[in-house]
Amino acid sequence: MLCAGGAVVDLKIRFTAPSVVGTSNPGTGVTSLGGVARNVAENLAVLGVPVSLLSAVGDDAPGAVLLDLSRERGIGTEHVAVLAGRTTAQYVALLEPGGDLTIGAAAMDVLDGITVGHLRSAWPSTKDAWVFCDGNLSSAVIAEALGGDLPVVFDAVSTHKVIRLPRDLTGLTLLSCNRDEARAWLAHHGFPADDDDPGLARRLLEAGAQSVLLTRGADGVVVAGDGVMAQLPAVPATPIDVTGAGDAMVAGTLAALVEGLDLVGAAHRGAERAARTVESEFSVLPHP
Repeated sequence: MLCAGGAVVDLKIRFTAPSVVGTSNPGTGVTSLGGVARNVAENLAVLGVPVSLLSAVGDDAPGAVLLDLSRERGIGTEHVAVLAGRTTAQYVALLEPGGDLTIGAAAMDVLDGITVGHLRSAWPSTKDAWVFCDGNLSSAVIAEALGGDLPVVFDAVSTHKVIRLPRDLTGLTLLSCNRDEARAWLAHHGFPADDDDPGLARRLLEAGAQSVLLTRGADGVVVAGDGVMAQLPAVPATPIDVTGAGDAMVAGTLAALVEGLDLVGAAHRGAERAARTVESEFSVLPHP
């Protein structure tokens, strides 16, 4: 499995009382590894799927730590470019006492250094391999992946980055996005975007995606594909920290698909892993 996209150093600050805008708020902080592609890769490694990461970091101390710890957690890093004079990507998340995200800030310019050439060099040679891409990749790199000869899974990341997907989604095996990201992509490419959730998923299928995971938070997930349109309820959970839930969802689903489960069964697996992740203090649950 190749996971291509973001590798980030995260700083999560949890307020000790409900936040107040415009002033300093007391809180506690923890630094950890993040990035959608890197988190998905670590989840896959925990779940027993051999995985390598394609990303870019700076030639700085955070980049060296990110590479060392990723290797310790079972992720191949031979395809991570170390770019001279650049700063490793960073993400700061401000969380309410209950774990909900108040605001996040991302400084990820170094990821623009991931090129089509990097993807071609890292492209798996085995025909049973899968490729995961996230929205931190450029439009050119994403288009290159969709034109390849392997199943491609794409995670939207955000409403700003999902529009990097082309108008024609042919070549995309599975698209994972939420309602807002789906609407942003549809509106950007001139499609109607005022449907209900199954309608949004259906429009993504009509645009060429083979299957869709439309995540809806507490409302669960819409799973759509060839002959499939299912609305799965959310798995009950008592959240401690919601960071990494979406990465756990797509990684759990992807690991199950590689194992041979059908789309709905795989999505059940992904939803269960996401629920257990939000109940932990970890962005990536360290056990299957």
